[in-house]
Amino acid sequence: MQILWDQLQQTDDQEVLDNLNRSVHNLAGSAGTFGFPALSQHTRELEKTLLQLRFDYNLDGEMRESITNALDNISGLARADPDIVYQDLDCRPQAEVSVASDTDKQLIYVVEDDLLLAEELSTQLTHFGYEVQVFADCEAARLGVSKQLPKAMIVDVNLPTGELSGPAFFKEVTTDLKQEIPVIFISNRDDWEAHLAAVRAGGDDYLSKPIVYGELLDKLDVLLQSEYFDPYRVIIIDDMPLLAEHYALVLRERGMLVEVLTNPAGLFELLKEFNAELILMDIYMPGCTGLEAAKIVRQKDELAGIPIVFLSTESDSLQQVAAMKLGADDFLQKPVEDEQLFSSASLRVERFRKLRSMMFNDSLTGLLNHVAIKTRLKTELALAVRQKRSLVFAMIDIDRFKSVNDRYGHQVGDRVIKSLSRLLQQRLRQSDILGRYGGEEFALILPDTDISNAEELINNLRHQFGEIMHQHEGEQFACSFSAGLATSFNASEDNELINAADVALYEAKKSGRNRIKCAG
Repeated sequence: MQILWDQLQQTDDQEVLDNLNRSVHNLAGSAGTFGFPALSQHTRELEKTLLQLRFDYNLDGEMRESITNALDNISGLARADPDIVYQDLDCRPQAEVSVASDTDKQLIYVVEDDLLLAEELSTQLTHFGYEVQVFADCEAARLGVSKQLPKAMIVDVNLPTGELSGPAFFKEVTTDLKQEIPVIFISNRDDWEAHLAAVRAGGDDYLSKPIVYGELLDKLDVLLQSEYFDPYRVIIIDDMPLLAEHYALVLRERGMLVEVLTNPAGLFELLKEFNAELILMDIYMPGCTGLEAAKIVRQKDELAGIPIVFLSTESDSLQQVAAMKLGADDFLQKPVEDEQLFSSASLRVERFRKLRSMMFNDSLTGLLNHVAIKTRLKTELALAVRQKRSLVFAMIDIDRFKSVNDRYGHQVGDRVIKSLSRLLQQRLRQSDILGRYGGEEFALILPDTDISNAEELINNLRHQFGEIMHQHEGEQFACSFSAGLATSFNASEDNELINAADVALYEAKKSGRNRIKCAG
């Protein structure tokens, strides 16, 4: 800054003034982040002076003296120790984030003395990817909990040791362990006393026998959904690498996936590979300002919904409003406190996910809806064709579904749809893309998969789905599905690929249902 100031006094060059202003702006924004709030404040005052000079260039004696004194003061503050001494970043407490992997299995303990029911519970839960251990009495269950904590428990209210002994056992175990365990109580009893005992023991939910497995799985989904967290995905754009990496570290420590750019010109290329949910961007950058970058992003329909938060030392509220009119969703004034950065980023991504879910997700299953799955297929197919990789597209349809609705009602039909949705979600890779195409029909995109592996996978899913039991008024029944498969080698356009898979599905139905056919 001092060198640029000396040059400006000798040349009166506008470019030198711009470079000086940018350096002052960068220091004002970053000094407070690294423990120098006084330095940040004094530098911000100098930035205001330089902005005034930029719009009304009059480098008279008074102005020269003011800037020289400000730089001397800033230089002294920069040489001093930090006003705030932070602990080493590696020592900061980190948020514990559990991310589901393709091989994760959640352990469920079933405490039930009716061994036939316990075995059936175990079988049905296992179909959906849970690992289940059954205990017939309290002592065996207590020993099991002491060796390994489950993700959740299903406990009968009345066990061999007496009436309401299930809640008493569970409360005793969790009190001794000083550990909360999600629990669903099940029972033949549906009276107030039984429910009250379950609630006082810390019960999260209660199901009366006979158990409807769809309801049980819905309740387990709610209880265990916090176990899995899809990390927030953030892009940070700032021409100061040190500051950008600091922001990235703050967010990464709290479980977010972060990519850093020092030049917004690389944004389009990065967005092709990184499905961002938030862009944090400095306003004042050389070559392309944040305002210009935001306008460019908003011109792309597919990027129009991504939240943009500006980071800047700008304190003029009118300037902030004007900046936000150009496409930003929020404005954070530098220096940004770590918690403020994390909170603002989290809130923006959460809101983005909710809006995106309302627009692109099916309300019954939570899967991508018809429009969204077709959009994803177009993108994934173009990528597979460009990279000459195999992609498989599958159409899956529940057999004779109309008769299920006619015989058991639409509520039971919805449970059948949800059971297949849940099975597919738990058995597929995270890289696979799943949607509800319409009614009882599902669409599946399998990147980097050849047709033989895809056929084997979906055949296994078909067998597993056929073993799932559905209930209605004491009656149990099973369903099947048929599927049609096509690959990126069958068609290079999305509509052609959908048609090829649809024709194969029709052949599977025509051949007797409960089978798979491959295009070509």
